[in-house]
Amino acid sequence: MRNSVSEVGLRRVLGFWDVFFASLGGQSPFLSDLTYASAVLAIAGLAGPVAIIIGTLVAFINGLVVARLSKRVTEAGGYYKYATKYLGGKPTGFFIGWNYLFYAILYGAAYVIGASYLAQWILGIPWQVSLSISLLVMTILAYLGIRISAKYAIFAGSLEMVALVLISVVLLLIPHGIFFNPFAYMSSVPLSTLMVAVVYAIAIPTGYGTIAPLSGEVKRAREIVSRAVQAVIITGGALAALAIYSTAVAGLSYMNIHEFINFLSKATSRGLSPVIIILHHFLGVLLDPIVIFAMINDGVLGSLAYVLAASRTLYAMADDGQLPSILSLINSKGNPVISVLISALALDALAITTTYLLGPFNAFLLLGFLSMLANLIVHLSANFALFRAATRKIKAVLYGVDTMRGLDKAVSITAALITIFTAVESVLGVNLVELTPYFVVLAMVVIYLMVRSLLMRGLLGSGFRYRIVK
Repeated sequence: MRNSVSEVGLRRVLGFWDVFFASLGGQSPFLSDLTYASAVLAIAGLAGPVAIIIGTLVAFINGLVVARLSKRVTEAGGYYKYATKYLGGKPTGFFIGWNYLFYAILYGAAYVIGASYLAQWILGIPWQVSLSISLLVMTILAYLGIRISAKYAIFAGSLEMVALVLISVVLLLIPHGIFFNPFAYMSSVPLSTLMVAVVYAIAIPTGYGTIAPLSGEVKRAREIVSRAVQAVIITGGALAALAIYSTAVAGLSYMNIHEFINFLSKATSRGLSPVIIILHHFLGVLLDPIVIFAMINDGVLGSLAYVLAASRTLYAMADDGQLPSILSLINSKGNPVISVLISALALDALAITTTYLLGPFNAFLLLGFLSMLANLIVHLSANFALFRAATRKIKAVLYGVDTMRGLDKAVSITAALITIFTAVESVLGVNLVELTPYFVVLAMVVIYLMVRSLLMRGLLGSGFRYRIVK
């Protein structure tokens, strides 16, 4: 094992399809369709596909922020690096880096727990079995390195995409299915209700945020990262829109519109997924092996994407001297194994402990909810970083960056407003006591930064010297 700074460093081994499928895995497409997309369908009814399209466009605007920043910053670390370079240097970067770590570990754990919960609810597989298998496979893949992880993501992600498309086509071909124009039903849904559905829809193509921290291992990063971010958002949104449209068409083959709307309301009020109910109605036991594969696969891919992103953030912070240098150590295969193991084991421990204490459903809700504020801060920091970058003049035109500063400013402001709106919609009625774990971690980070600053300035005693060992 060698030190990344002095000898090896991360290797640029990832191509477009590697990061595309790694990021698509971070969306957990099948799981998203059974949760977020089902919620959109229940809230917006037959206008649900329109809400998905609007949500995808909104996510695309946020994704453009990362796409534009990725043309300026091509090192590992993603959001940490953006904040370090454009928002006040290393202290700000450290703050954003820890927020990203909090978000990524908790969000990844929520995904794998959610997959285990659905496997237990739909198929009766104990969560202890599916959760353990998913976490074990994820940890092994992360340890083996990003190239093997990417190959698994391409293989498993391709199968899942094909399965989703085939299922949707089968549902569209159901006899007596009624094809409808979802845009024609927009007027029947109050705007406020439609926007709530859009908030859920925005959550579907969120996996693009896991691409940025991997930039240091991507070939032609300025070109590929930007393309992958945009492509994965469009793909995730298109799959979700197709899934719920085909579900509605199939449902209308044996229910009239009023019965279908009542069915959606009753199913979701009981915590059931209308998508799964309709799928079982037509596919029966044929659906079970697909669900088993999809649930375990989504658990693995979802958690793996966030572990890889978190480990690269840890690596970048250590590489800059912000964390102990051991976290920047890389093995002979170019894998920052210490950071990877810490990220994977932290997610494993968090997922198992919270699920054991609270049960899979409550653990899923808690971890997903707690990661929300950190996610808000991370995305806002990227929005502000792009605006700050666009106000700087660079000496030479670089990949068209300096020629599109007006666009960058407009995108950053729009994305910031969207992020704030989404946060407000999400936290209405929230009990702030539930956010205590996040505020505790945030306070610890702030105190650390203050003490670290005092130590570096020598204000805690004339005989005390502090230096960072790198």
